[in-house]
Order: sequence, then structure tokens, then C-alpha cells
Amino acid sequence: MTILYKVEGKDFSKDSVFPQKVVLCSVSARNIVAFSALQSAIVPSTHGGGDAGDAPGSSLDVGASNSHVYVCDIVTPWEYYKVSSSKSLISVLQWSPNGEQLLLGYIGGRVEIWQPRNQSINLWHLQFHTSVPCEDIVLAQFFHNGKGVSFNPQKKEHTYYAEKFERLDERPTLCGFGGVASEGCIVLTSSGLLAAFCLPVLQKAAAGGGAEGPAHEVLELTPTLHSIGVSRSFIEHCSLTPCPKGALSVAFSCGWQQQLVQCYRVSLSLEGELGLEQHLAIKSESQTSIFLGPLDGRRISHLKWTRVANDDVIFIAYACPDGAGSQLEQWTLTHRHQTVHALLQGGSGGGGPNTKPNEFVQSESWEQVGKIHLNAALADICVTRLNVSSADCSQVYAILQDNSVQVLEPNTLKQLTHTQFEKVSDASGGVRFVSGDLTPTGQMLLIFDSYAQLHAMQAPLLKQASCAGSGLLLLLLEYCIVTGCDASDVLLLNLGSLEALVEKLTDNFTRQPSYVRHYYYANFLALKSNLCRVQQQEFDNLIILHAISTTFKSLLRPSDLGCQDKGPADNLAMKLAESIPDVDTVMLNLDAKDFTVEPVMLQSLQQLIQWVTDLALNMLHRLPEEVMKSKLSGKRPSYDISRDIVAIGSMRELLVMIRIWGLLNTQCLPVYTKTMDNIDVLVILFRLLTRLAQNPAEPDEVLLDECSLLSKQLLIPQPTRFSPTTLLSAQGFAAVKSGQLQFTSLVEPSCLQDMEMEDVVFARSVKDGVSNLQLGARPSTIRRCARCGFVFVNNASKVAKTSALKAWFSKWQHCHCGGFWKQIH
Repeated sequence: MTILYKVEGKDFSKDSVFPQKVVLCSVSARNIVAFSALQSAIVPSTHGGGDAGDAPGSSLDVGASNSHVYVCDIVTPWEYYKVSSSKSLISVLQWSPNGEQLLLGYIGGRVEIWQPRNQSINLWHLQFHTSVPCEDIVLAQFFHNGKGVSFNPQKKEHTYYAEKFERLDERPTLCGFGGVASEGCIVLTSSGLLAAFCLPVLQKAAAGGGAEGPAHEVLELTPTLHSIGVSRSFIEHCSLTPCPKGALSVAFSCGWQQQLVQCYRVSLSLEGELGLEQHLAIKSESQTSIFLGPLDGRRISHLKWTRVANDDVIFIAYACPDGAGSQLEQWTLTHRHQTVHALLQGGSGGGGPNTKPNEFVQSESWEQVGKIHLNAALADICVTRLNVSSADCSQVYAILQDNSVQVLEPNTLKQLTHTQFEKVSDASGGVRFVSGDLTPTGQMLLIFDSYAQLHAMQAPLLKQASCAGSGLLLLLLEYCIVTGCDASDVLLLNLGSLEALVEKLTDNFTRQPSYVRHYYYANFLALKSNLCRVQQQEFDNLIILHAISTTFKSLLRPSDLGCQDKGPADNLAMKLAESIPDVDTVMLNLDAKDFTVEPVMLQSLQQLIQWVTDLALNMLHRLPEEVMKSKLSGKRPSYDISRDIVAIGSMRELLVMIRIWGLLNTQCLPVYTKTMDNIDVLVILFRLLTRLAQNPAEPDEVLLDECSLLSKQLLIPQPTRFSPTTLLSAQGFAAVKSGQLQFTSLVEPSCLQDMEMEDVVFARSVKDGVSNLQLGARPSTIRRCARCGFVFVNNASKVAKTSALKAWFSKWQHCHCGGFWKQIH
């Protein structure tokens, strides 16, 4: 396994106080890492947004053993942002299944749920909180939504997504009306008390809210309490996992009974009359427990219940006495049919003479299937998070306190690989590994040491060489499209082979049925934009073009509702299929009443209209140069918008609509600086695009000559490039390929910066990518995507005067690449 990078903490220095060396971490489905730090040093809040979103009275400057929670992105690990601060010791850190909410549990019984404000990663606000007084939270989990997709590498050769990825037959933890999954959380305290609560559905704030946002009210929830067992006992170690049937499996060990691991099944339900106020009910049932042999001075240090290839598995780790390392055991729940004695069979009982005798009864028992001795104390256990179909696709990661990681095979616990990081020494200050977590696809293992320093390493998914290669990588990317998980870790580890993956991914997606393509189109565009951005190819223009096209077409209404078989957009597509080169001729064959829009609304869309014509103009202007580059190099880029027949067709449709709307309101037409007054830009662009649509792969020489003359006819505006400093870039590929990287927290690495001569010599103004407006050199209160650098102005939806512009801004609650916004003041 390869060590990728290390982030040294500047604020988390060796002088900071870390009682018990407690550092918790968790990775969300969007590859955002949340980690906690206990420190007494002053941490400035200027680099994060914690102070703006802290709970009332929780903003701290200095104090002994203050708990701080931070988040960072795996593609920009040197930049972290504060979520919250508290005087209480944090004990639980858990993400929601969709990666939108963060649950924090504290010693003392307080539970908080935080959420990014306006999807900004550096602005967090407290959404819900509850409390279990005089209790210590030791375990917390969001309700399972019942959605699961099986990952099976044996099906990588299949074409259709429905055959590759099988939907698992699972039930939600709590079902509401109509069997819909309810959102909520369940927590377990150190005294064996279960507390569960449902999360109310809140109305989402309008997109593009300001930096401060509307006055947010923190909701206090009342939990339902229930003792997990008949009697209360002190819980030292515990673990929880959802069952396919909807229940929750809980395993824990008590301090007074080390040789017994108790297992319970917890189920939740809503009780009460339908339509009236219903209350949450908790039911716990004792299950088959694990009875351990003589411990001989050992004590249980870790407990983890998970599911490996549809089997319930519990990993038990022991700390050996006198520093003799540790031991790890795997116990698997087995189901057997036991023969029933003839005297006990119910064939002649009260069930009637025709009752079939019970010859067999099913029994459950835990069996130890693997055991291994580790040379150092165990810090944490991680298991592959994918819903794999066989145990061969899963791996166990043992993070040791001597700063090493051992990868083990499930069932046998045979060691596959061993990776040694920087060894523990007096020179390093005795820094040891404390906790770790895997990314959703299991491609990266993220580890934190006792000073909250992040270490990242490659974690290969499969051990069989036959399953490796581009086929497995393509399957992982398609799995991310179907499930909605972030694929940054897959891209980060395979930056050198992305060009071939783009072609295969696009080819497989086009083979899917139309309804499948429509359903996963947003996920596909987000993934492909990240793929093309690494190769320095402009794919974001297609996403914005698609969004503008859908927005403009939504404004069209048929003039006669009674005799319209197809809508105005469908009729326009049919007319353009005839390849008429003159836009005015196409207009004569259309009913102008179908394209009538209010003049005020058209004027508000002028910047979007300008963006469409600028894109077409830049694409045609670069066409001769791109064709020449392809002939000289002998290869073409994996994506070029000038060869995309769908994008060219969308631009032609939009040019016709703009031409018609220009007759209704001339203020909405695009503006250019021309060399001659009699040049009609829309007519020229439509004619050239029509000729390009006939053969986009091999444009003729006459078309290339006409495109080369565009710069002499009018001033062509320069396109805006967003070049953020991330690992998902061409510079990041060169840096990762060179070897292990070392970053310093809150310091942007110079080796990843994309420096251009124009950026150094000439000061460029910031451009709003959503509104297509120049904002000046130093704009205030904007949002920039933390991954792709896309810029969006705050309060945009509040200043929008027309419904069309408000609908346009509402499309940008999330960035199109899947990343979070970053608030910039």
C-alpha cells in the first residue's frame, strides 16, 4: 500500500493538551472528513466558520481541554474549518447517510446535530439538540434509510446498471406513513440506556442566502428512553449495525463481566392512532451472546459489529498485559437446523391431526473463525464500507499504535500487507495513531494521530490480481453514479488512467435505457466534470448549457392548449432536424405565439443569453486550432464540446429562441464590439453551428476558414477559467506521482497552484459563473466551490425580480461538481 500524504498540524502543536489522547474521526459519503481535537491553545477562528454557527454560549477562545470539531475535504486536506467548540468532552462523531448532517455526542448526555449553512463547508449551524441528563454518550447512529446497493466485481462485464448493481432487500430502521423511511437518531449511554428521536422535516431556506442567513432557530428534541437490558450496567465498549429486516444489532461488553459480550436486537416503531400524534417506541430483545474463554490478564479494548458478505461478524480486540501487543478475533454468527426429538415434536399436539411435526428448529451461535496476534496495541479497526457480495471483496484494517497498518483477510485474519509509517520515537514527541476511517468506496484509509495530524494511504479494494485493472475502476465509478457517493478517492488514486476511463464511462452510460440516463444524468455530469477537470478539459460548460436550456424551455407555453400534440420545444427540435442553415427561415416555420415571453422576464435573462452566444463564439473561434492540434498530435481529447452533437443541437435551439425573443425585447440580445455595423452575430453563429452539426468529427475546410475570420469581424470575449488548488488537478497528478506528500495545515501548497503568466502580470476580476457577471478584483460575500472554484454571489435569489431568474438561482443550491461551497467574506 502507498502512503499518499500527511498533513502536519500547525495549531495542534505538541504543546497542546490532549487528555487521554482522544481524537475521533469520521468520513462522510461526500468524502468530507470530520475530526475532533482536545486542546488548550488558542485557535483563531478566522480560517473557519465555527464561530458563526456555534451554539449560544459555546464560542471559546481559550480553556483547558476544550473539544473542537473540524471538517476538511480529502482533495484539500490542508484546509480545515471549525464546526463547533464545547467545554464538554466529545465521545461520538457520526455522519448522516447522505453526508449532510453531523452528529456530535458528549460526555454528560448532550447530543447535537450540525448542518452546513447554505451548503457552505466553512459555515455551520446547530440544527437540533437533545440531552440525556447525567449520562455519557458512548454510541450514536442515524436511522438506516433502507437503501443499499450490492457491489459485485464479477458483474463488471455487464452492460446495464440494473444488472451490475442489485438493490438490496432492506427495510428502514423506522417506517413512517406508507412505509417511507423516517429520519432520526438512536444513542446508547454508558449505563445501558437507549435514547431515540425523530428529526422533523424543516422547510429549506431559499437558495443563495446571505452569509449570515435568516435567523435560525435551534430545535430541542425530546428523546424516547428505554433500557437495553433488564438491568442497567456500565458499558465499556459497544458497537451497532443495522439489520436487513430493519432492526439494529447492538453488542457491548460490561466492565464487571469481561468474559461476556452481550448482543441485543433493537427495533423502533411509531405507536398511536394514524392521523393523530404518534410517539416513538423502542423494543429490545436479547440475542445469542458471545461467551469468551479465560482472558489470562487480557482485557477487551475494541468491539466492532459489521456485516461481511451478508454475514453478521463481530471483531473483538484484546490488550495483552505487560505491553505484549494485542490480539484480534473474528466471531461469525452461524445458523443451524437442530433435530428435534420425536417426543417434543408437535405433530400430535393441540394444533390438530394435520399439523406437520416440527422435525427441525433453527438455532444461532457465535463461532470464532479467525485469530491473530498483533505486535503492538490496537488503535482502531476499519472494515470495507461497500456492500460486497463475497468476503473476497472485503478487507479488515488494523491500525496499530506503533504507527503501522496491517491489512487482514476476513474469516481467516491472515495478514495481506503491512505498512509502516513514521515510527514512534522521542524525536517525534511520542505521536501515535489514535483513530481512522475508510472512504465510502474503500479506496483510501485516513488516519489521525494523537496530535490530530492526518495521514492518508491507499487502501486497495481487492487482493485478486484478476479483478484489478480498468474494469474494476469503471465499476467503482458507475457504483458512485448509482449510489450518489463521491468518487474523489477513486479519481485521486488513478489520475494517470482517467482518459481511457472517460471514454468507457461515457460509452456505457449512453447504452443505458433513456429513463436510466435521465435519472442518473446529474450524477453522471458531476463525475465526468471532475474527470475532465483533471485533464484540463472544459466540461463544465456542458453542465451550465444544459441548465440554461432546461430553464429557457420551461418558459415556453403552447398558444393553443387544445390542439397541441407536442410542446414548443419538441416542434423546434423537429424543425432543426432538417438542417436549415438560416435562422430566419426556421423562425418562419414556427408559431411565434408559442415562444412569447414577458419582455421584463427576457431582460432579466440577458446575462444568460450572453453566456450562450459567448460559448458558441469561443467554441467556433477555437475550432481551427483544435483541429490542427489533433492532426499534429495524432490524438484527440476525451471530451471536446465542439464534437458533442447534443451540445451543438442545444446551442442551435437556444439561438433560435434568442432570435425570436429579440423581436419581443431588443434589450435581451447579446452585445458585442463589431468591426462593421451590418454584422448579425446570431445569423453567423447559427449558420456555422448548422454546418458543424453535419460532421462534428471532421469539419470541412470552408467551415474552418469561416471560423478563423470571426476574430476579424468582432471582439471575442475571453472565457473564464476557475483553477483552484486541489489534488484533483494536473498539478495534483504530478505531485501524487512524485511520492509521499507533506502538507502544513492552513498553508496552500505552492506545488499544486496553477500559475499562468496572465494571472501574474494582469489582475483579473472575479466572475460570477452563475449570473455571468464581472464582480471586480475583490468582491465581498461570494461563495466559491471548494473543489472546482466555481463562483456564486450571495443574496442572488433575494435580488432576483422575476420568477425565471429565481428558478435559475434555485438550481445552484449545490455546485454542479458535487462539492461544498466556501463562504468568502
